Amino acid sequence: MSTSRPARNSDAPASTPVPAPAPASASASHAAGTATRPTAAVRATRIDPKWKYVSAVEEENTNDTICNFCGKIMRGGITRAKEHLMIKPGNVAGCKMVPKDVIAELWEFYNQKKKIEEDKVLRRQALRNIVSMLGSLI
Repeated sequence: MSTSRPARNSDAPASTPVPAPAPASASASHAAGTATRPTAAVRATRIDPKWKYVSAVEEENTNDTICNFCGKIMRGGITRAKEHLMIKPGNVAGCKMVPKDVIAELWEFYNQKKKIEEDKVLRRQALRNIVSMLGSLI
């Protein structure tokens, strides 16, 4: 029994639709016709400051990043890249080449963002308490 596929008859219609040509603004990989992974995490703007220290492996796919200091390729987006740069234990090994001032900058930003999130949670809880107190008065 052969495991190879039989040759496709060129006269038979294709079973899958042919993709439309890439727009002129597409990257070189699309223009060359190479296959790329799905781009579920495409971002129009990269507002996270960690993008100064990592790059996307493919311009359209921000799930795969590469460290600008050590060249490590990481899957999992900017969150995993942040952990790598901050040398935060958890999902990925820390970068041994990142400067200490960059680590301090990233931890400061992380702590500020964490404080903002905690404040949001506290405000939501306070609002729920007020609503429940008003509900009990009615």
